[in-house]
Amino acid sequence: MESYTKLAIITMVLVTTLVIEPMATNGFLICGVTTDGLKTCQPAVAKDVDPLPLPTPECCAALQDADVPCFCKLKDSSLLGTYNIDPEHAMELPAKCKLPQARGGDSVV
Repeated sequence: MESYTKLAIITMVLVTTLVIEPMATNGFLICGVTTDGLKTCQPAVAKDVDPLPLPTPECCAALQDADVPCFCKLKDSSLLGTYNIDPEHAMELPAKCKLPQARGGDSVV
């Protein structure tokens, strides 16, 4: 029984490490983008900033796998506000980064 308990504890530690380590390294995923990725884009979509800087190459790279329709659903939620992201500016990022998701214009939003 004691060996079973040790095996169970080791298994729990390994599973916990495999789950938590990627989150600690990259943050949580929101619509296919890590929170760290969102932070790299934040200056280009910040609320009450005029003029807005262009998105950085790091920001555009973070958005490569973004689920744009998912972000459209979050447009009216408070989640983007948590990161001081203006939803209207955020909807402009795929086009500014020349991402394939930008095709179709308003049909995505």
